[in-house]
Amino acid sequence: AHVELLSRQLLILLQTGAIRAAEMVQDDVRLHAAKVQSRVNSPPSDMRMLVRVSKEMALVRQAPRRLMVNEGLILFARCKYTNASQYFRDALNQQRLDLITVKPSLSNSSPSNHTPQGCPTWKDLTSPTLGFDVEPSLIFECLNNMSLCLLYSGHMRSAVQELEGLIREDPCRYLTEGMAFNLCTLYELGSDGEECSKKKKLLQRVAKRFYLHDVGMESFRLG
Repeated sequence: AHVELLSRQLLILLQTGAIRAAEMVQDDVRLHAAKVQSRVNSPPSDMRMLVRVSKEMALVRQAPRRLMVNEGLILFARCKYTNASQYFRDALNQQRLDLITVKPSLSNSSPSNHTPQGCPTWKDLTSPTLGFDVEPSLIFECLNNMSLCLLYSGHMRSAVQELEGLIREDPCRYLTEGMAFNLCTLYELGSDGEECSKKKKLLQRVAKRFYLHDVGMESFRLG
């Protein structure tokens, strides 16, 4: 929770231009993220509640990723877009790896084998973000920030290729309203009218093909 609260404070400071103050907050984030990571890496025999929660709750588990995102945001504020994009890319790749490794560990957990009597299991902890109003994954935040970095550094084509690559990998996961809107905006900036329209319509057909009804028409900017 400390990592999330401090990260929100850091973001507010960056939005007001207080970069040096944000860097000081990031020092505290590093300290708390290191504490969380040490507990996550505790041996299986250590059955303290925080250890079990940290292995199962997204907000705690993603603390090291949040640290990386914060580093990228600070670099972005200092106009170091290439370095910032690398932090966002690394955090994104780690989040994608989490999607593969975390779910099996949860499905294999057994209250009778892993949870002492009287202690709640991961099923009892219904909120993956421990009650905070945040997304359980940093994937889309990383994507948006990385796209902005590539755009600001003059690598618009790379931004388009990275976003399109993720959609090809798993349209159901990555083709969201925000992703569609951002990608169509990049199409407008980097393509002429006819080519841009074709790309938007193709993206829209992909959404229809995979029954992504939550991606509204306005996301494709065809009007």
